[in-house]
Formats: sequence, C-alpha cells, structure tokens
Amino acid sequence: MEKKKVLKIIITLSILIIVYFTLDGKIVNAIKSISRPFYIFISLLIPTFLIPIIVNNRWKVFLEIQGIQENFFSLVKINFISIFLGFLLPSSTGFDAVRIYIIEKKHKEKLGSGGAAVVIERILGFYLLSLMAIVGSFVAYYNGTGISVVYLSIIINILITLGILFLRSKFLFKSISKKLDRIKILKKISGYLNKLYSSINSFPIKSTILVTIPLILLFQLSCVFCVFLLFKSFNLQIPFFYHLAFLPLILIIAIIPVSISGFGLREGGFVFFYGLIGIDGNVAFLVSLLYYAVLMLVPATIGMIIYLFSGEAKNYQNELKS
Repeated sequence: MEKKKVLKIIITLSILIIVYFTLDGKIVNAIKSISRPFYIFISLLIPTFLIPIIVNNRWKVFLEIQGIQENFFSLVKINFISIFLGFLLPSSTGFDAVRIYIIEKKHKEKLGSGGAAVVIERILGFYLLSLMAIVGSFVAYYNGTGISVVYLSIIINILITLGILFLRSKFLFKSISKKLDRIKILKKISGYLNKLYSSINSFPIKSTILVTIPLILLFQLSCVFCVFLLFKSFNLQIPFFYHLAFLPLILIIAIIPVSISGFGLREGGFVFFYGLIGIDGNVAFLVSLLYYAVLMLVPATIGMIIYLFSGEAKNYQNELKS
C-alpha cells in the first residue's frame, strides 16, 4: 500500500513538472496579472456557503430514499470532514471513500445502502457532466473551437454509459465477486460489495430524478461559475459556454486515480483546453491551482477545524480507528 502511495506521489509530481516546463515558466507574471482579486473573494463564498447547501440537501435526498435518516447539519459535518480526511487520496473524488466509510459506520443496519447513495449520486453527476460537456462543446465548436472537443465529450459520455451498464451487469459482478471470495482476506470485502451492488440496483432512480437532477446541475453550474469568476480576476472575459465545454471534461479527467487529488491531470487539462481559445498557459495553470484551492482547500480547512475541535468529529476519529 505504501509503495502505491509513493508511486502516486511520484506520478503527481512528474505530471506537474511536465506541465510546468511545457509552459514558459512565467507564473510570477501570471500572478501579477491578477487585476481584480475581488472576484477571487466572491468565489470563496461558493464552497463555503452555496455548495454545502446544495450538496448536502442532495445527499440527504439520496439517503432518505435508502431509508437512512440524517440531519442536514450532520451531513454538512461529514462532508467537510471527509474532504479533509480524503485530502491525500487518489483522484479528485477520493473523499467519497471517506464519506462512504463514515455513513456506513453510522448506519451498520443499512450496510451497502449508504455507499450506494454516494455511488449513485456520483455516477449521475458524471453522466450529467458529460452531457453538459457535449452541449457546451457544440456551442464552442460553432464559435470557432475545433471539433476534437466535441469528439472527446462524446467518447467520455459513451465510456460513462458503458460504466453504468457494467455496474448493472449481474454476470460481470458475480464473476468478480467469486474471484474475491477465493481470497480469504477479501471475503469480507466481497460480502460488502454484494450488499452495495444490491442497493445500487434496487435504487429507484426514476422516481428521484425530478428532485435530484436539479440539485446536481446546480452544484455543477456553481463549479463552472467559480472558474468563470477566477478568470475574471485576471480580467479575462471568457464566454460562459467555453467553461461549460471545458470544465466538465477537466473534472472527469481529474478523477483518473493516478495522482493525488487529481493534481497534474487537472492542471494539464486547464492548460490544454483553455489554450484552444488562446488563453496563456501560465494563467490557465494558475487558475487551476486557484480553483483547487477554492473548491478543495477551503472546505478541507473547515473540515480540519471541525475534526479537531468538534466533539462529534472525535467520534468519527474513534470510528475510523475501530
């Protein structure tokens, strides 16, 4: 396990170094070009106030459907703490694993249901992101961007669709489960995966779409708006549809679990996609770092404070040790 962590750190640093040296290295000049820092301060309000309201109401709906009752403010604490504890996990959504662990520990009688709520919420989110990318990329294409972005968004949508079909394939799941059962250490994991799979496939998605999709879209649009504000801090007036095309693709690429918290993949995505419309690579690189700081470091800091000073957070710590 330690070797894997070291490997991911090496890959993360390697990608960041490669991205940095493909630029002309004028990051300092890019920092100096921030002419409207007011927009950065506005963007900080999004993960501090707006996103927690959207995300935790959305999660609450998914959990209630699974028969799990959780107070809204309890979910807020779990989310912030999960972002903090999942800070160094692979991919940009590693904190979801912590969310699943904590909610499953709190509701052992509903084993698999809490995890299913997180998995379904994330899958729907990625699928809607891919659709947003397709719409945005077509608009961007008709405004002069290359057709390659359209092709990429369609390919990613197809891959996500295949992933959903894979999750719903009982044959494939049973074959994987049987292989896990052969290994004594993994038998417990196999048992949990069976319960998780059962919960995922019995989840009434159709009856929840009208409630959950607007909340998912609000969350995604708030992330896009955050990037819009960050570019405005550099006094760059980029049409909103470009962000709709590029950011979903960047976020999906950043979930590939080869680096820590998506570092390198996200930065490379910003440099590549925004470079298509003539944005300086150093500025795009810096916006990517600011985006991560705003969307992840701010909530992680709040999570750290709750984790260290809240009595409830100490209970989570005991649960994680048990």
